[in-house]
Amino acid sequence: MQPEFDQAMAEEVAPDGGVVPCEFLCGSAGCGKTFEIKRRIEADPSYGILSASTGIAAVNLSAVTINSLLGYFDSDGLRDNYLTGRLTTALHKLALEFRWLVIDEVSMIDGLQLDLIYRGLQQANDYADIKSPMGIVLVGDFAQLPPVKAKFAFEAECWEHFDAHTTRLTRIWRQDQQEFLQALNFARRGQGGPAAEVLSSVGVRWETALDTDYDGTTLVPKNDQVDRFNQLKLDGHKGAKFTVSSRRWGQQRSEWKSIPFNLILKEGCYVMILSNAKIDDETGKFPWVNGDCGHVESVGTYSLDIRLVRTGAVVSVPKLVRSVAVKDKPERWDSTLRQDGWYAGEHRDGKGKYVIGQVEYYPVRLAYASTVHKSQGLSLDKLQVDIRNSFFSHPGMLYVALSRCRTLEGLRIVGQRERFVMHCKADERIQRWL
Repeated sequence: MQPEFDQAMAEEVAPDGGVVPCEFLCGSAGCGKTFEIKRRIEADPSYGILSASTGIAAVNLSAVTINSLLGYFDSDGLRDNYLTGRLTTALHKLALEFRWLVIDEVSMIDGLQLDLIYRGLQQANDYADIKSPMGIVLVGDFAQLPPVKAKFAFEAECWEHFDAHTTRLTRIWRQDQQEFLQALNFARRGQGGPAAEVLSSVGVRWETALDTDYDGTTLVPKNDQVDRFNQLKLDGHKGAKFTVSSRRWGQQRSEWKSIPFNLILKEGCYVMILSNAKIDDETGKFPWVNGDCGHVESVGTYSLDIRLVRTGAVVSVPKLVRSVAVKDKPERWDSTLRQDGWYAGEHRDGKGKYVIGQVEYYPVRLAYASTVHKSQGLSLDKLQVDIRNSFFSHPGMLYVALSRCRTLEGLRIVGQRERFVMHCKADERIQRWL
């Protein structure tokens, strides 16, 4: 791995004189890209602000969407913000506090949007009060889920500045079985035949039907299928039912819409944890990591006790509180925004910012089923993938699905080997990144 990025490496003078340091942090699934960027931020909170390309990715990463951070809905809205100067204003505020704008899951970023953000930051860095120009760090793997009906980030006009300063992580942390890694590398390149041959040689079976009693996560194409699958599994579970609710007040971020107001669970039901624990001082390890799955043992006032599949240990997962905070004091505080003892009055966070909205919730969801999109960035213990649906023929989809699983023993493939070979594809435009 290269040393931490040095601004002197990246002082690219743009046509209008603005300086935008750039870095592209890349590598295949499971190599620790997000872990590395979070390590940098934890070591120095002023290093950067972490954002993601989609709402689901933002919730999984405990980050914000780039749309929410910069105040736009789509490419047309971002273009309008750029033309009116609102984008430059938003980026200027960030540049006063952070050295880097970090965008994770870059494979799904529209190249047009990247150009607009780059141009806006050029102008923001020209403000007289910016002592050190803010840069952009893009994080991701172009072999994963692509942008929807848009050009890739590497097709943007500004890409040469990222291309010149690329940090590539090569060690895979999620999987350590050489045969599995070999199969994943073939799948990443869209080489379904060799991937299937390796999987067959190590005993992977090509199942003919879904196991509805599967004690793990099943990947399905659409959200409505996820909801039906999870509900049926929960209905069939005999544990005592209880509800955990989220609390909110004030200004809300768009990605928080995916956090349910009321989540119905049962004792013993199968859930996924969507947060990282702090490192245990005694063991030097994480008690649990983002994507860990397990069975609910009990619920307390402030935590859920979950027995992990990966380690067998029972961990207490606390509620998370996420905030919207601003540097300047708002003109007024809405005293009507009270809920269960939360007072939307003047108070500040650890950085001295004024908190203007919050959500409190348990970072868990039912894990019997998930979509590929909702699983991107996560590491799962046991995974059932139904490759029969044509959805898995989209470039990168099969690779992302398979690479979620930690071990070959935890992987169950439903569908014929021939269908696997036919559906395993990679976009022709990403060949140089493979």
